[in-house]
Amino acid sequence: MMPIEEAVLLSFLVVSATAVCIMRRMLGSMIIFASFGIVMSLVWILLASPDLAITEAAVGTGISGILFFVVLKRIGIMEEEHRREREEKSQVELKAGPDRRSFYYLYNAFSALFCLCFILVLLMAVSHLPPFGDPANPTNNELTQRYIEQGLEETGAINIVAGVLLDYRAFDTYGESLVLFTAVAAILLLLHNAGPLDAFDAFLLEMEEPRTNVILQTTASVLVAMIMIFGFYVIFFGHLGPGGGFSGGAILGSSLALYASAYGTRRARFFTYAIFRRIIACSLFFYAIAKGYSIFTGANHISSGIALGTPGRLFSAGLILPLNIAVGLIVASTLYVIYILFSREEFH
Repeated sequence: MMPIEEAVLLSFLVVSATAVCIMRRMLGSMIIFASFGIVMSLVWILLASPDLAITEAAVGTGISGILFFVVLKRIGIMEEEHRREREEKSQVELKAGPDRRSFYYLYNAFSALFCLCFILVLLMAVSHLPPFGDPANPTNNELTQRYIEQGLEETGAINIVAGVLLDYRAFDTYGESLVLFTAVAAILLLLHNAGPLDAFDAFLLEMEEPRTNVILQTTASVLVAMIMIFGFYVIFFGHLGPGGGFSGGAILGSSLALYASAYGTRRARFFTYAIFRRIIACSLFFYAIAKGYSIFTGANHISSGIALGTPGRLFSAGLILPLNIAVGLIVASTLYVIYILFSREEFH
């Protein structure tokens, strides 16, 4: 039988997901969406997946929530909703009698009681976690032991973290990449208000003013190439040492943002909206098809024909290297898009 706290958390997920879709106010939907991410983090903890819990809390709630909040602020939806809410409230107060006011007081009291009960449920869920520092944490130590003892033989990656993220739990990483793509897609949809998306090239509308900062341009001309080389190094050698697609992609995205800041996006025509779409689509499709093929052949005990190579060499570890490249391109592209979208002073 499912424990009471798990049943309550899962019920909250269903209710909050429905509320996000039917909520009239965008700000309210965003707050409920953030609450969904927090509760989902607790569910992942109860399912013994702390890495997914951290990712959900950081990306699903933190970064995505901040991005949505900034977007709503920049496009004026929050001010419009506040204005409409004040008008509706003033009209209701004029028409409402004593009974209606009593209903509002009762509604506020019930809302406060519900929040208090929800906090108590969360505290109960946290209290069931194993104590910090217990040598038996986590309770499924045999999985960690397998990763350490047989990871090199089964994945061919010297970096155990890369083997876990892009082999044992590769579709979890694919989901995290989809989170970044979904966030950018939502921002583009919210910011775009004229014509089809194909005609909306925010890359060329951004920062078109001429750049005359000699110090910034000189510094960027020296650093951008070095940062890009380091980013590619982190991606390509992620299965041999610390690094990988996420960290290397973040470095590449930072180098593109530095170049755009120094010279403007008019000079950065090598990265347009059309190129962004192709990179994201090709990377996501390649990741899904390649790993889907690997899992299908492995589950049916069929030889995949993908050699692990010699551990320690660049072209080794099977699919981990190309998957790292795909993830790095996704991360770099999304970070650059987010930067240029939020660097504009006026949306068209």
